[in-house]
Amino acid sequence: MPYIAIKAYPKDEETKKRLAEKINEVFLEVWGCPQEAISLSIEDVAPDRWEKQVVKAEIEPNTEKMLILAGEKKYLKDHATPKNLTIFHQETCPFCFKARRALDELQAETPAYRDVRVEWIEENEHPEIIEQYDYFATPSIFAGKEKLYEATIFDSYDKIKESVKKALDYALKEG
Repeated sequence: MPYIAIKAYPKDEETKKRLAEKINEVFLEVWGCPQEAISLSIEDVAPDRWEKQVVKAEIEPNTEKMLILAGEKKYLKDHATPKNLTIFHQETCPFCFKARRALDELQAETPAYRDVRVEWIEENEHPEIIEQYDYFATPSIFAGKEKLYEATIFDSYDKIKESVKKALDYALKEG
């Protein structure tokens, strides 16, 4: 596990080896399997046999399983790309620590939240960025220029976690 079978127009052996190495690296990194679990084959199919041997025999009967079909990334049709979130924080802010802890917990509890790109910007290190946003307290969470949350001194951990969750839900829904 996994077995990767590639059918393609003929290429030279060096190109095949380079492709096999790249695919191998990706499976080790992304799939998380050990090297000894990977099997990969590359079968040459002549252009004049492609339609019958590959398109008709393998692609057309399996279109619902295709992640990329004729260059179109079908997996993007089912899931919108989430919006990015920007969180302004300060290193010594206790509410910011709570927001970071809440984000970590929520991402552990709900894998879809890991798809949301969250950029943490330290307020004191980037005044040129800060002046482009309208907020007074940290943490403050934005999707683009839209403020989704701004902490107050009365916010409990539960309130902060709820606000971080709402921002993540917004990012997934609006993506």
